Amino acid sequence: MSPSANICLRAVAVPLAGAALLALVAWQNHRLTTIRRTGLPDAPDYATQAPPVLNFLAVGLGGFRGVAAEILWARVDRLQMEGRYLELVQLSDWITGLDPHATEAWSYSAWNMAYNISAMMRRPEDRVRWVAHGIALLRDRGIPANPHNARLYRDLAWFFQHKIGGDDDSAHLAYKLVLATGMAPCVQPDGGVAVTPENRHVLDDYRLDPVRMRQLERRFGPLDWRVAGSHAVYWASLGLEHARGHDVLACRRAIYQPLLVLCTQAGRFDGDLVQGTYHAVPNPALIPATLQLLAATFRDDPVSGVRVAYARFLAIAIQQAQRDGRSAQAQAWYQDLLRAGQNAWQQPSFDDVLQGRLDQIR
Repeated sequence: MSPSANICLRAVAVPLAGAALLALVAWQNHRLTTIRRTGLPDAPDYATQAPPVLNFLAVGLGGFRGVAAEILWARVDRLQMEGRYLELVQLSDWITGLDPHATEAWSYSAWNMAYNISAMMRRPEDRVRWVAHGIALLRDRGIPANPHNARLYRDLAWFFQHKIGGDDDSAHLAYKLVLATGMAPCVQPDGGVAVTPENRHVLDDYRLDPVRMRQLERRFGPLDWRVAGSHAVYWASLGLEHARGHDVLACRRAIYQPLLVLCTQAGRFDGDLVQGTYHAVPNPALIPATLQLLAATFRDDPVSGVRVAYARFLAIAIQQAQRDGRSAQAQAWYQDLLRAGQNAWQQPSFDDVLQGRLDQIR
């Protein structure tokens, strides 16, 4: 197509897209008015029921769908500043419909569901629903549309590590309990994956590959799939396979950060699903493999943040080994700590490490 013909087509497409998007906005405002009057429908319905004019945009504009998406993004910016998160979900869904490879839209919409909109809900069960929808948006739609995009895997891993695995949200125990209950049919008593013809559909619903789960268990140790950190490790490991450039270190961090939590805080489920109570305990069996990953990351990217993470976790490993009566192992890891901190800070003595006097490591 000649440049002049392309300019002519764009001159037609831009006003056409604008007119169609005005119709979309009018439809959106009418639907929001109905929602406010009658009550919020289920989130999947809210986020995926597109009007016919969106199909017209997707099919009729062809290569100029990006123009329509750009116009929608301009409205997204305005809605974000106004805190109108429900509308943002709808618009982001339209953008991904027009351009399914716009990874920012997938991440943006999933974040709004899991963080912004869930925080607006008073009941824990409503928060659970919106967090689940944010995760499902990335896992079930965004990643299949962009299977080689490392960022989407990393974002999904963060939802498990922080939103479910963390404790910033007052409903965090509800999120954790829902995950533990959902995974219970697919695990052994120690939390390792167990696949039967009866429970395979559960793993399919979570988009989990049991072969890959077992590979991670062999690599890192006895992962418990009832806790969120194990799922963070799973999705970040998948992202690492597609990472290039700076994404490699970002994905490695997204693996070792939840592993640190699994080792030291919440690595094994220790609650009572019958009673509906959640509790988790450390899983020190994951320490050796986590140290190996940190050591390899530090060798490849000896940046300050990785150095500090590696050294501080070495200190934790040394303390654990000494408590377990494995003095030789503790001394070996202490030598690794000295090498990691060489020329970076004043080296702590072995006794300093055992007593947790590590202020110089920063």
